[in-house]
Amino acid sequence: MAQSWLILELGGSQLMVGAAIGLRFLPAIFVGLMAGVWVDKLGGRYVLLWERSLLLGLAVVTALLVLSDTVVIWHIMLLSVVSSTLMIAGGPAMNSMVTKLVPKSSLQAANSINQLTFSSARALGPMGAGFLIAAFGMGSPWLALIGLYMLAIAATWKLPKGEPAGTGDETAYRAIMNGLRYVKSDPIISRVMFLAFTAIFVGGLFSVIPVYARDRFDVGSTGLGIMMAAAALGNAVGALLVAFTGGFRRKSVSMMVAVVIFSTAAAGFGFSTNYAVALVFLFLNASAAPLWISSVVTLLQTESDPKMLGRVMALFAISIQVIFLGAMTWAWLGQQIGNDWMLLFVGLAFVIAHAVVMVFSPSIRRL
Repeated sequence: MAQSWLILELGGSQLMVGAAIGLRFLPAIFVGLMAGVWVDKLGGRYVLLWERSLLLGLAVVTALLVLSDTVVIWHIMLLSVVSSTLMIAGGPAMNSMVTKLVPKSSLQAANSINQLTFSSARALGPMGAGFLIAAFGMGSPWLALIGLYMLAIAATWKLPKGEPAGTGDETAYRAIMNGLRYVKSDPIISRVMFLAFTAIFVGGLFSVIPVYARDRFDVGSTGLGIMMAAAALGNAVGALLVAFTGGFRRKSVSMMVAVVIFSTAAAGFGFSTNYAVALVFLFLNASAAPLWISSVVTLLQTESDPKMLGRVMALFAISIQVIFLGAMTWAWLGQQIGNDWMLLFVGLAFVIAHAVVMVFSPSIRRL
């Protein structure tokens, strides 16, 4: 949130905000694939410790640049790309560790609770960042982030080490290729992974929110923080519902319900002219995300060969990164046809992609 607002404050455009998000995708492909190999070979805890230590270092660098008043737009864009590239290593590490810590019957609930922790951070983080910027200036969110990363490293250190699945004597390249071939050859994993990559349509909303806060609703950084907090609150409520109810018995139904709610609310936000109404649509939009993510993750976890799980989860982590590529792509489209019509278009595309897979894949419909 602080990065997007800082780019606008430095005179950047909506396209620059989208680019700062979208350029993360390309380097994340390589790091994500390697992270899957590292998880299978070394274990998730080891990967998490390295990821969070490096993120702490980047937070320190960013804080120094902002506090010294030497920061320019390309600094923020570069640091955004590097930090997000590192973050992708954490996804497969955490998702593979979950399968070793909870029973199979509780996986979706556990995945949903995992989403709840992120939702809580998203609720407190953007809102807190907005108030910190207003009260103490642009550098304060990164100082807070430094402290949070230190706590994250301490918590990760206390996780059980576990036993890595191992990749034998395979080279990194061969391990990656074997993982990709496995995903491609399995009819269920390949189709679920395709649906995971339709997350590119979700990115349309990311570059629009800060622009609406500044230009349409004129609510400033604090108002942007409240908008992000409304989305995070919806995400938290959705995660709690899935955690306590277990979600739908059939994950295919879960995914379809989620994409319809998500896309309808995104279009509603796009056409909103009232700030309070926009907050409601952001809440509804985000409330569907945990249902969709937990369903996709649970299917991949339960249907994958344990020896391939790290690499499968790495590919899933890359699929989530396409959200950022979508943010850049749809930011450009929004400038051409208007953000409201752009959000309607990407929402329809998101729903249609899922409907096509469900119609032509009976094996997915039964899951």
